[in-house]
Amino acid sequence: MTEDMRNVGYMMRRRYVHGDIPGSSRMSFNPFMEENARPCIDEIRSIPGVVACALVSCEGAILGKYFREGSLSSSLFAAMCATVLASAEAACGSVHLQSPSMVAITAADAAILIVSAGEGALIAAVIDKSADLPTIQRRLSDITVRIGEEA
Repeated sequence: MTEDMRNVGYMMRRRYVHGDIPGSSRMSFNPFMEENARPCIDEIRSIPGVVACALVSCEGAILGKYFREGSLSSSLFAAMCATVLASAEAACGSVHLQSPSMVAITAADAAILIVSAGEGALIAAVIDKSADLPTIQRRLSDITVRIGEEA
């Protein structure tokens, strides 16, 4: 990753956190406490097809996670997922659309779902290619509603 790419990612997250993106409603606080993260992570990882997941603040900080040992850098993954969601919100705002509730990234071998979870948090999940993506999307959406109610 080049220095310019890191700077753009930082600026997008900063603008997202401080509400400088048109259509963005993010705040720089996270009312969902880390002690509440473990049950959510356990529920997310119990969904068939989820191979890794994280509950992430909109700033990109990890509140809870499940990753296999040595599989990837969870802190980088969390920061990049927050940046992707912030970028999607910026794109929607630029064409006067509502903020997205979910962003899906599909690759030949897996998918990543990034789901907005109330004010100041998101769920990022790595999904096995053989999994039932629509079912996982529904289950993650249900979890995010509960997170939003708890926050």
